[in-house]
Amino acid sequence: MLNLKLGKKGKGVEMAIKKLNDFYFKKLGNWNLIHSFMKGFWRTFFLLVLLLIIGDIVVAGLMDSQYFIPAILLSLLCIPLFYYILIYTRAKKFIRVRYQLRNFTELTMMRRYLLLAYLEKSGFGTRDDLEKLLRFIHSEMAEEKQNNKPLSSLVGVFFAAFLAILGGSFLFLVDNVVERLIAAVLIIVLAIILYVIGTFFMRVVHSKSEMNSRKEHQLTKEIIAIQTAMLVSENTSYHPFLAMEKKVSENDFLKEIIASRSFL
Repeated sequence: MLNLKLGKKGKGVEMAIKKLNDFYFKKLGNWNLIHSFMKGFWRTFFLLVLLLIIGDIVVAGLMDSQYFIPAILLSLLCIPLFYYILIYTRAKKFIRVRYQLRNFTELTMMRRYLLLAYLEKSGFGTRDDLEKLLRFIHSEMAEEKQNNKPLSSLVGVFFAAFLAILGGSFLFLVDNVVERLIAAVLIIVLAIILYVIGTFFMRVVHSKSEMNSRKEHQLTKEIIAIQTAMLVSENTSYHPFLAMEKKVSENDFLKEIIASRSFL
């Protein structure tokens, strides 16, 4: 059984969540499972895209302008065609040969089973344990959102105080009504500029936090899906992961992924 101290916050909790995210989104990601074995095809794809761009530049510089738009349209048609031929079809063939999977839907199921096997190895072997893990993740997500609120409030208060001081100084020094009106307009324009700058700044600050939140949200959805599959296997004769368990047991690369170091 698992002993999680959900009430204890700190870097240990953050690191555990980060390690679990890294496992799911990196080791179980499409790049590690598929595309890292297709680097040659990716290089060919990007080379062809580069040649298309060079061709468009040559057409724009050396030929009549009437040929430029058709050249651009042809390039836009060729890029998805190259992607389909060099990447999509090769990836589909790769998972069929390497993992014995018929389509990408089965790849999703295999990824889910790999996550289940890894969690079982880390001590999450039952639906109750997975429920504890969900609370573990949700508590960290809630604390991260709470920590971001003071920063947002601080930036808003700073801009408000700055504009109040600046506006008061301007309007206090100006006696002419027209000049005072111009000063007020300038303050409004400055407020808009500062608002845009502040919004951009906060987006930069919160971008990593928002990305982590999206990852954790997706991870919780996968864990809930695993719980549902476990419930089905408990109450019926159908075992959703039985076929995937057999395929993974016959693949050394996938067994190494499951044997990865625990995130706790």
